[in-house]
Amino acid sequence: MLWAVAANVAKSLFEDGVEPLELTQARAYLSLLAFAALGSWRRPRRGRVSPWLIVALGLAITLVNAAYYVAIERLAVAVAIVLQYTAPALVVAWVAISRRRMPSRNVLFALIAAVAGVVLVVRPGSGALADVDAVGLAAAVCSALFFASYTLLSERVEATYGPEGAMLRAFLVASGFWLVYQVFQGWPDALVDPDNILRVLFVGLAGTFAPFFLYVWGLRHVRSERAVIAASLEPVAAALIAWIWLGERLTGIQVAGGALVLTALALLQERRSVEP
Repeated sequence: MLWAVAANVAKSLFEDGVEPLELTQARAYLSLLAFAALGSWRRPRRGRVSPWLIVALGLAITLVNAAYYVAIERLAVAVAIVLQYTAPALVVAWVAISRRRMPSRNVLFALIAAVAGVVLVVRPGSGALADVDAVGLAAAVCSALFFASYTLLSERVEATYGPEGAMLRAFLVASGFWLVYQVFQGWPDALVDPDNILRVLFVGLAGTFAPFFLYVWGLRHVRSERAVIAASLEPVAAALIAWIWLGERLTGIQVAGGALVLTALALLQERRSVEP
């Protein structure tokens, strides 16, 4: 829900001249400061994690939004969203292969309902695929891969450092990446404009720090395949908020799609009597 609210706030910032990649950087810096304020530098709870896994997690978090922004610049937004939200299928498939067991019936049904619901909510029309841009298509696929990757990597790093420690290290990598990038871009004037600063702080803290912390904390309790399916609520919630806040039209088909995603969430709540 926090990601969905932040998406609408970010949209208003883009309309006021803030560059998407500049806002992505601000999210990383603010989240790093917030996680550092939690005192997240602590010894591992158990075992050790390869530094390369932490670097990979940080880069996945860094690049998921960058790839998505390139995708929506070159493709119909609906197509980009649908492709990004194939990530739950990628996670479920990876878990099934790596653990050599099929997912439970509830997880499979929830996955189908969630992906179908997202498709109905964003409604990619017949003309959306008329002129598919190869770079945009590659970026959208990459955004799904990065989404799936940071979910799986977060689960591994969280087991050692806890959610706050895992995210502190990930956003340290992300901030370092963006700091190097920004050196060649110059000072982001629109980002620090007094008229924008409160919204930037909201996107960074309420729209990045808080939801990433909650998402990774949830991974400990519900596992990656269930968490990433539950995250499919984001485009549904974003559409609902845009309808209430921005006056965007919400059709019956979109409502049906939202109901499917809620059905997926309900299926995930049933007890896993046969799952180890």
